[in-house]
Amino acid sequence: MPARAGRRALGKPHQECPAPGGGRAMSKFMSFACRLAIVLAVALRAGAQAQEPPPMAAPPPERSVGGHVGIATPLVTVTSDDTTNIGDDFVIANPVGVSVKISERLVIDFEMIVQNPVDPRGESSLVIDPGVVYGAGPVALGLRVASVIGAPANVGVIPLVNKGLVDLGGGATWFVEAAFPTFLRSDPDPDLTLDVVLHTGIGF
Repeated sequence: MPARAGRRALGKPHQECPAPGGGRAMSKFMSFACRLAIVLAVALRAGAQAQEPPPMAAPPPERSVGGHVGIATPLVTVTSDDTTNIGDDFVIANPVGVSVKISERLVIDFEMIVQNPVDPRGESSLVIDPGVVYGAGPVALGLRVASVIGAPANVGVIPLVNKGLVDLGGGATWFVEAAFPTFLRSDPDPDLTLDVVLHTGIGF
């Protein structure tokens, strides 16, 4: 292969104007017109490439660990012997939890609650109540298994219904929750209690 042909094969493809025939004036005009057409074609191609929209940025990764803090109080308490309300027994509870998202709708929540009897006064207690929460459209439904630490033998379950009220931005939401702690205690006789609890707080 001739050296000139070899260099062209290895270089970038390019456009050339064919050698015009005819007189000198016509030759110059045709050569100028051809070169102008090549310049315009290259410019149009570059402009089209410049107008292509930039690729969309990938969405930020979804956070898999969150939590919540709040305040709660029992509105009604039903025992084997009696029924009381918030006016008879006022307790302030402070739930704090860390949640791990394992699917689009399902969350495992590790919660603990500090309970403080206000009226009548009493000793504070700690409840450990891990559970699962499932996002069921407009509300979330959950179930926890609970135990009061330092109390006589006890075990409980806590069904709950949670509703997000206001998106506070940055992944935080103000929520309200209705919970129904049901405990079986032996102190010393077995006793079954049911509370209706109102809980509000910030989830993130």
